Amino acid sequence: MPDGKRRALLKAGAGALPLLLLPGCGSGSHPSTGGGGSLPPGTPAITPRGLHVSFTGDPQTTRTLSWFTDGSVDPGGVIEYGPVTPDMDARAIATAAFPSRAEGTATATYGVDALTHRATAADLPADLPLRYRVGSAQGWSAVQLLPAAAGENFRFCHFGDHAQNDASRAVRDGVISRAPDFTIIAGDLAYANGEQSLWDSYFDMLQPLAARIPIMTAPGNHEAKDGGGQGYSSRVAQPGKGTYYSWQYGRVHFVHSTGGSLLGSDAASAAALVDELLWLELDLASAALQRAAGRIDFIVFVQHYTIWTDDDGRNPANFELVALEEQYLLLYGVDLLLVGHDHIYERSKPMALGLPLPGGYVQVTQGGGGQDLYSVLANPASWSAMAVARHAFTELSVEAGRIKGTTWAVDDASNELRRDGSLESIDQFEIVARGATASAGFARSARPRSAVLADIDAVIAHTRQRNVLHDLIEIGGEHLGP
Repeated sequence: MPDGKRRALLKAGAGALPLLLLPGCGSGSHPSTGGGGSLPPGTPAITPRGLHVSFTGDPQTTRTLSWFTDGSVDPGGVIEYGPVTPDMDARAIATAAFPSRAEGTATATYGVDALTHRATAADLPADLPLRYRVGSAQGWSAVQLLPAAAGENFRFCHFGDHAQNDASRAVRDGVISRAPDFTIIAGDLAYANGEQSLWDSYFDMLQPLAARIPIMTAPGNHEAKDGGGQGYSSRVAQPGKGTYYSWQYGRVHFVHSTGGSLLGSDAASAAALVDELLWLELDLASAALQRAAGRIDFIVFVQHYTIWTDDDGRNPANFELVALEEQYLLLYGVDLLLVGHDHIYERSKPMALGLPLPGGYVQVTQGGGGQDLYSVLANPASWSAMAVARHAFTELSVEAGRIKGTTWAVDDASNELRRDGSLESIDQFEIVARGATASAGFARSARPRSAVLADIDAVIAHTRQRNVLHDLIEIGGEHLGP
């Protein structure tokens, strides 16, 4: 289905949303495929909350739904779903029986008396939006709508450091208004910092976005404060290991890394980082070979930490660590690096080794997702194309071998939020796919284990040093830590 028609159908379906609150349209009385049954009088209601969608399988034909229920008793969650067809009006979208259902799983949610439920809707028609609800006979969510898969031409949004405040909600609403095909959050989601109930309020806040637009994430340093990442990993559903993974949408290969954000002083987290680096080597080598063979156009790398920054207080970088991290980007020709961590917006020129370099990677730092902003150096480095302290998100449009980026601010130049919900375009850029000759230059077999781990002691030492330093300065109330 053409992109314009697909989006028009989704917008038409969105008109059903007010109906979802009518009696019988978002509760257990909603028509289904069966299996709900009636409950004995006095059975307590268990209402799903914190709905969020992600891709754990083929993005063209599957969607994975995650949600939470309070208490340790599993009500037996399922997802009921079906396509939104052109003949469906708003009431039919809200009330028609669902043709399909899938059983979910339930696991304990870290740090609270609750369960995390996950279920995957499969065999979806790629050209039609999806309507669904999750829950059980003890309580259902309202019916939600998801966009159809977009194919090779698609749009996605990126931000990090989201938190839970007015700016966070403004960024959330701004992303919703752009109706992307999915959104990437580059770490530091809830800022729970050990208070696990804050994850509950975060996903409640995120639900208007995350129940309607798939969310793909990476952990940040604040996720490490929740049981070394357990608070994060027990609540999200992502491919592979969950904390690091890769996936493909259209002709773009996405790689999500911890960037060492979950490395602590213990041997187990160090061993996990070793495993990740070995996996990363294989994945990037495979992606570079695919690009050289003409099967993909771009390699996009996602992590929380910046490689280079003009954030006033985090510059200069730890050059030893930068050199160790950057080797992966340069060896396999990563095209675009999406990060957060520094609470500013900054876009680099194509760069490498701290210098502008045609054919290098472009780093987009989008740390203005909601948390308090930082300051930009008065004289940014030569590799920087733009740096500004604004609450914002970046929208990226992929089409015909190009990635076109637009950064939308939700505040004005004095950092006052735009109360009318309008957005200001503060930056635009374009990345063109490498040609066949350039792509071939990065195509190589993965290095052997001995080569990948040749500097592992330095990697672990410098990563720990960075993580501890940021925590210590945060405790001291200085800028560098959050």
